[in-house]
Amino acid sequence: MPDWAEAYTREAIVAPVTLENARKYRWYQIGAVLRSEHPRVYDDEIRPAQERLKRHGNALFEELKGQVDTLLALTPSLDEAGPFHKHCHWILERPPGEFPTKLQIDLEAYCREKAVPALYLRLVTERAQKLDVRLATLRRLDVGYPGHLVGSPGFVGRADVPGAYARALEDRLVAAQPRVIADLAESFRAKTLGGDPLQTDVAQCRDLLGPWYPQRDTARDMMLGDPMRSAGAGTEAALRFEQAVGGACRREAKAWLMRQQPEIDDAIRTSFATLDPNQGPILAVGTRCTGVLGRWFSSFDGFELSLTGPLQQTCRQQAQGLNERAVDIRARALAARFAAAPKTLDGLERNGWFGVSADDLQAAHDPRDPERGEVDTLMQTRVDALVRPLREAARDAALAEIRGFYEQAGLADAELQPARRICGPYLGRSTRMLPPGGGDLRQAIGEACRDEEKRVVVHRADAAFAAAGIEPVLGKGRLVLSAPDGRLTYADPRAVVIAAAGNGLQVRFRRTTSWFFWTKENLRVTPFGRDTPVLAGDLAADTHPSGGKVWRVTDLQALPGLGGPLATLACLTQGPEATHALASLGLAGMVSIFVLDLPRTGVELFLAAGTLSTSMGQCEDARRSYFALPGPGAS
Repeated sequence: MPDWAEAYTREAIVAPVTLENARKYRWYQIGAVLRSEHPRVYDDEIRPAQERLKRHGNALFEELKGQVDTLLALTPSLDEAGPFHKHCHWILERPPGEFPTKLQIDLEAYCREKAVPALYLRLVTERAQKLDVRLATLRRLDVGYPGHLVGSPGFVGRADVPGAYARALEDRLVAAQPRVIADLAESFRAKTLGGDPLQTDVAQCRDLLGPWYPQRDTARDMMLGDPMRSAGAGTEAALRFEQAVGGACRREAKAWLMRQQPEIDDAIRTSFATLDPNQGPILAVGTRCTGVLGRWFSSFDGFELSLTGPLQQTCRQQAQGLNERAVDIRARALAARFAAAPKTLDGLERNGWFGVSADDLQAAHDPRDPERGEVDTLMQTRVDALVRPLREAARDAALAEIRGFYEQAGLADAELQPARRICGPYLGRSTRMLPPGGGDLRQAIGEACRDEEKRVVVHRADAAFAAAGIEPVLGKGRLVLSAPDGRLTYADPRAVVIAAAGNGLQVRFRRTTSWFFWTKENLRVTPFGRDTPVLAGDLAADTHPSGGKVWRVTDLQALPGLGGPLATLACLTQGPEATHALASLGLAGMVSIFVLDLPRTGVELFLAAGTLSTSMGQCEDARRSYFALPGPGAS
């Protein structure tokens, strides 16, 4: 054996057993580099040395395994360990032309299959155990499996490193869960209301827990309930943890929100107490509460009704009370004008029937308020309540005035004119203008005027009939007039008297006796209550073709513009007042007062009289002109 080989072998065998020396002595063989330094030596010459070194190296296998374990045990963390496949390759490193020894192969296999998997089982377990799981760090806490550090998302060798990490992570999260929940409770106990709008329990917990707030995921929830599930390392543990912590957070957040309710309620009441009902426009309850509650709630979505319901009720009650006071102040100011107005018919007319205009009512609301109609309704209701007694008092006084006007007047048109001027517009006459509106008041006054006119008609009819002298002069006979076409027209004298009285005229039938006992019958028409002017005509006794006495009207003066006695008598007894008089006395069936075998209407009477160009208006003008009767609009 060459001396150099003998010396090398002796040195390798007596050197301390370390991984460093094993590598130095080429895993106990004469390496290719040393062999190349002695090219003239044959392999047979150094074979005994090679065999001796090989036996020595194989004997050191167990000891070197321990040193590999010790070396790997010095790795402090997964971050420093790096990917698992880099830890064993150095064992098989050799120069070109050099074959690995059995010791190298066995030691590398041990390192790769036993030592390194054990190392990573330890490192991932320690990594999970050292996770800083606190509420303060939760938002940035990442518990995902560190496959990028291990170098593989799956097994390392035959070791289930992800499974070990998942078990360790679950133990860590289970241990940390009570502390995190306690921190949540303490956080909400120390939390104050602040000046920002409230957040829902979900929003608060999402801000507080960040990615650890559980999001609803149907597929994930189904997976967690599936015994055949397959999820990433630590996924289930993390999901169970976030569900437990998220549930606890929502409970604490809801409890905190409910604890703020009394303070918010007091603040709502205080805010309304500072508002002056005399100032500013009136806002609808909903609009007011939207603004008041908007201080704490930008939206009610997501909040429990047990929290928002009482607060909304408090706000609505306070807003309604404020609006009632504000409406009452403004309504009383509007009603004060009517309280000072005369409670008379003139006071009603001059003050718009004691009604408040829409502009006055709408001045109370804010034109930008989308619910301003609610304020208008409140104003209308309150004003009506305040003004109704005033309006009723004025109505009663107005009705009493009308009765007084008619009671003080006589039956003549001139005497009735003041009362009729007052009642004219209520009866459809253009005596004067009335303010718009009025409604029920105008209707009640109109009914009172019509009632008084009916009484006038009745009194006139009674007076006219009593003064007419029908029975003493005419008996049961009717009046008869000849038309230009030769036909005869008969009239009931009673109806003539009543209809003429309706037009303000008194018809009298008289019989005069001369010294020689010669009698003469005539009719005289004068304005009611006056003796002049007079429209006179004679009466001549005649016999009806069917028997019975009638009285022919002859020499009847004609009204201006009318031709013949028939047209004149028709004009005296036609018109709305005459019709109204007959209707008031229950004689509506005698509106056409001329009764012949073939009854005629007033128009037919004019036609029969040959006055085709004569209208009712002309008739009325002629009647009023001749008898100096006041027109509907006269004072």
